Amino acid sequence: MSNNDIQRRDFLKKMGIGSIALGTGLGIPKVLAETDNGFLVENQSQYGETPVEVLSGKEFPYQINPDILKSMRNRMTVFSRNGWDPIRREEMQKIRDKQGGRSIFQINMIDGEGKVPNQTRLDYALMQASWATAHMDPFYDWETRSYSIKQLAQLGPWNPSDINLNWNDISVAVKHASLFYGASLAGIAKYNPLWVYDEYLHADEGTNKKVIPGTIKNVIALAFEEDYDGITNSPGRLASAATGDGYSRMAVTAHKLAEFIRALGYQAIPAGNGTALSIPIAIDAGLGELGRNGLLVTPKYGPRVRIAKVFTDMPLIPDPPIRFGVKEFCEACMICANDCPSGSISTEGQTWEGKSVSNNNGTKKWYIIPETCNDYNGFSCSNCKRNCPFNKPNNSWIHKLIRDNIKLKSKSLDKVMVKLDQAGGYGEESSSTEFWEKDGSASITSREAKA
Repeated sequence: MSNNDIQRRDFLKKMGIGSIALGTGLGIPKVLAETDNGFLVENQSQYGETPVEVLSGKEFPYQINPDILKSMRNRMTVFSRNGWDPIRREEMQKIRDKQGGRSIFQINMIDGEGKVPNQTRLDYALMQASWATAHMDPFYDWETRSYSIKQLAQLGPWNPSDINLNWNDISVAVKHASLFYGASLAGIAKYNPLWVYDEYLHADEGTNKKVIPGTIKNVIALAFEEDYDGITNSPGRLASAATGDGYSRMAVTAHKLAEFIRALGYQAIPAGNGTALSIPIAIDAGLGELGRNGLLVTPKYGPRVRIAKVFTDMPLIPDPPIRFGVKEFCEACMICANDCPSGSISTEGQTWEGKSVSNNNGTKKWYIIPETCNDYNGFSCSNCKRNCPFNKPNNSWIHKLIRDNIKLKSKSLDKVMVKLDQAGGYGEESSSTEFWEKDGSASITSREAKA
């Protein structure tokens, strides 16, 4: 028996994992070593080239202050405030006034005749179509509309023992279904009401307001890779096309996964950005860590993902959180903060509270300024994804070297690697002309991007 087989057995035993449910994705992890807090593993299907520490205890890769952290109110997000907050309306009017009362669309399509570089009509067409599905209502319904799904649900909750399986096996099966329906990554987290918007936690007497049922126990977090070549065009329209495509795929996949779970006789509530905070749920589900840019950073795709989730009462087995050096790297790197065109990313250390009423205080992290991020370039910017070293495809030797050295947690080494990364021209804005000249083989999101 090889040493790796012994380590894997120890890994499965200490993680409390049986059968085929390995807790780190669908691939079998290669256990490199046992650490103080878990195990250092490699898993190509889930983490790409990055070695990841799977945490075996109850700790998470973040700290919270229970005296400060409360469930956030949905109406306090900057997107909601844009509709009702007079302060936000005044700020947006100032932006329109600076633009002569014209929208970004009018400036580029009418004044610029659709010929402005990276803002051409061809670019806009790709962007608008990419958002089409995301803007359709039925995908995030809390109940099925399908007669055939209702028929299956009427058979009652399904028991995996019917086919000689257990809930470890079905937890893997649900993640398998998630990938089958279009997710790039999937993980399971224990339901935590702290991450749910306050409006969905309490019923108002005499109203039909939707409330998360008390029977909900788990959340399936779904991450969707955004097109690498589109994101490199930021702040051009192709980056927004990559974003919109992620949102549209979120809607379709979350809907189908919810219907799959309902057909097995269990509750399922699909959600995109609504209902709850997506990033902490994804972190709890072992999909990644929080970066300086305020985004989920995954081992395989960096921050170049969008997140959906499905709440359920199905008794699934939660995945362990992971750690792979994001905090240490972000402390040294500073690229996203220094290059943020709106100054929305903190250049300081982590804090317990942010500077905006749209920040959800109580977690020790880097807080961004949502208002200035929202107001830049018609809220069409992915620069902090484009220039993040974790965003680079795995086939870059420089990026592999960075990732190999992350586990050393050496800030001085991190700074050297960041400079090497920038010296190679990585993170610079690409033109939409480059995108359209490709044959498409490198810019299909479901495939690994080519540098």
